[in-house]
Amino acid sequence: MASATSPVLSTPSKNGQKPTQKSKAPQVTAKEIQLLKQKLIGDQERILGNFEEKKILGDQPNYTETKDEVDSANEDILLSTSLRFSNRENFYLKKIKKALHKIDLNEYGICEECGENISFARLTARPTSEMCINCKEESERAEHQNIHMRGSKSIGKKIDLVTTIS
Repeated sequence: MASATSPVLSTPSKNGQKPTQKSKAPQVTAKEIQLLKQKLIGDQERILGNFEEKKILGDQPNYTETKDEVDSANEDILLSTSLRFSNRENFYLKKIKKALHKIDLNEYGICEECGENISFARLTARPTSEMCINCKEESERAEHQNIHMRGSKSIGKKIDLVTTIS
């Protein structure tokens, strides 16, 4: 029998696993949501400003024939790193837009997996959180335990270790 402090969810999660016991986080207040919205908007403006700055400065390397191989290799590494950071910022920008849209729909702060409230502490640390801490930990555990579902980070494909090892 479930206690009053940790109710058992009555519906299975999206991944089809059994319901788990969750501790309920209090609903985020309107004042807290406004603070988080300001943080999200600030992050959005910072990222967009970075994109504008890169556009103005022309973030492309200036290749000339007088450079030696070491200079060219160094420039390639810098460009690769810059592109990786730009991709990460672009991904974060999409998450920010999704979070701001959820705020507009009054759906912000609700776990997409179990439907429980996401704690203000978690949202303060990670304002684009889509899952409560319990669901996120469970998701990460499942990801790390299932070796067949691990994706290749270099090419974006799933690795079939059974046929690779054989």
